[in-house]
Amino acid sequence: MLRSLCGVALVGAMVCVTSALGSAQSTATSTQTKNFEVLAVNGNTLAVSAPNEDSAAKGINGKQDDDSASEAGAVYFFTRTGTTWAQQAYVKGSNTEASDEFGSSIALSQDGRTMLVGARGEDSAAKGVNGNQADNSVRDAGAAYLFTR
Repeated sequence: MLRSLCGVALVGAMVCVTSALGSAQSTATSTQTKNFEVLAVNGNTLAVSAPNEDSAAKGINGKQDDDSASEAGAVYFFTRTGTTWAQQAYVKGSNTEASDEFGSSIALSQDGRTMLVGARGEDSAAKGVNGNQADNSVRDAGAAYLFTR
């Protein structure tokens, strides 16, 4: 269980998460300050969301220092070895746009190998799995993204 989270989680180039088992720091290079809102912890896996993160990157390990999509959101994925946490992935939606708030909710499977990420501001009217990601016809409809490792 997490004991504390830095009030401002991303300052300059440092993500700071303090847990009962140690601390985690990212290698992000953004110069903006972001607040984390959602944490999912499971054994040796930690997912930290920043729904107000501003990068327009898409997918896994994109350009973290891009600030061209206000409140697009991101999730920082960490794993632990011993008492040391290390960032393993910088995760974005496959169709990143401003105001998507990717990471507004997150969940990890029991084994930490599957992550579900919500984006409450995603604007698509798509229904079901693998709908039309280019559709922006319903404002703030929301979406869910499933990742496995």
